[in-house]
Formats: sequence, structure tokens, C-alpha cells
Amino acid sequence: MKRVMILGVGAGFGLALARQFGRQGAAVVMVARNALKLQDYQDQLADEGITATWQAADATDFVQLAQLFKDENEIDTLIYNVGITTPDDPIHTDPHDMEARLRANVTSAVAACQSFLATAHPETILITGGGAALHPSPVTTSLAMSKAALRSYTLALHTAAAAQGVYVGLMTIQGIANVGPEMAPDRVAAAYVTAAQQRSAAEIFYPGGVPSKTSEFDQLKQLAADPQQRAALLAAHPEFAKYQKYLK
Repeated sequence: MKRVMILGVGAGFGLALARQFGRQGAAVVMVARNALKLQDYQDQLADEGITATWQAADATDFVQLAQLFKDENEIDTLIYNVGITTPDDPIHTDPHDMEARLRANVTSAVAACQSFLATAHPETILITGGGAALHPSPVTTSLAMSKAALRSYTLALHTAAAAQGVYVGLMTIQGIANVGPEMAPDRVAAAYVTAAQQRSAAEIFYPGGVPSKTSEFDQLKQLAADPQQRAALLAAHPEFAKYQKYLK
């Protein structure tokens, strides 16, 4: 790992990925839409002695993606961590909203991988999947659809890219950030570092090493059923407050 690009950097897993790969000595390029936040992340990492740069780009804009990989032609590791996880349902969700989520969660990953594979020396691709791919739900319809499609694409790419000497791994994340010790962002990010070093498995199930019997959403509902755990959950994830009707 010499130069790692992370597409989809936020304050949770994305920043943790930048931190963990930076600690391994990689030069990290962080990509997201918000330049102000990216600059803040760069400053945070610099305070920790980690060198990182950033590029503001929208992964759903294929023109911007193509230009991004022209500007960053020396990347050897790509991490696709973009995803829309908003709950929805199969009856009332507007098809245009579903289409936008599929574009962000799947088609943009295809565009990013194809652009990356055309750069100077691609070596490794890690793609963030999710347990929702294995657990369709009427309240996470487009998430389950898109993660299932992303899983199918990534496993196909694993085989196809191997012929070019490129390792592709699907990181199937089976939990919610900061809910339990295993889901601490730095621990999740460490699993990506291990996958990039080992360069073997087509799919890595984290945590547990095997497919979970319950989806992330079911885990969330189980936690929310207990008033104390529900309060702690909403304190850790205030953004979940607007989804409370799904947790009953």
C-alpha cells in the first residue's frame, strides 16, 4: 500500500479508514463532496502525525469521477465507501429516489472501479458492502436491493480483476457504527487494512467472519426495544431520531 484513495469519507468509518491506512504508512487521498469537512479531517489527521490530502468530488457524477482518476493516476488501492442507508419501503418510495440510491450505492461503484482499473498501477479494491444484502426488509428496501447488487458486482469483479493481478474484496459490514465494541470505527477500519494486506478472500464478513443471522436493522430494532439502550443509541446516533417510527 503506497497511495490509498477512500471514496466516501465522513466522520465515522471513512475518517477511521484514513487514519488506519495512514498509520500503516500509506499516503491517503480522501474524497467526498464537502470540502470544508475534508479540510477538517485533514487537520485532525495532521495533528495525529498522519499525512492525508483530499479531493472534493461527487461519486454519482461520472464526469467528476473520470477527472478524479485522471488527477490521481498513481493510486494503488481504492476503497469505495459511498452509500445511502436511509430507510424506505417498496410501496411508497418514489422510483426516482430509489434510482438515485442505486446510482450512489452501485452504479457509481462500477464507474469508480472501471476508472481506477485504467490508472497506472491498480493493485487493490475494497468495497463496503452490508448485511442488508442478505436480509431483504420492507423498511430497508433500496438499501437491501443496492447492497445485493453491489455484492453481485464485487464478487464478479473479484474474479475478473484477478486476471490483471488486481485484488478485489467485499467488506460485508454486519453492524452499526459505535453500537458495541466490535463496531467502533477504528476496529472496523482495521479489518480493511488486514484485508488489503492478506489480499485473498472475495468477501469478508465483519464482525464474526460468517454471515449474520440478523440484519443491521433487526439489530437496531432489538436495541431500540429497551428504553435505556434506545436512549444510548439515539445519543450515539442522533440522526436515527427521524427514523423512530421504523424502530417500533
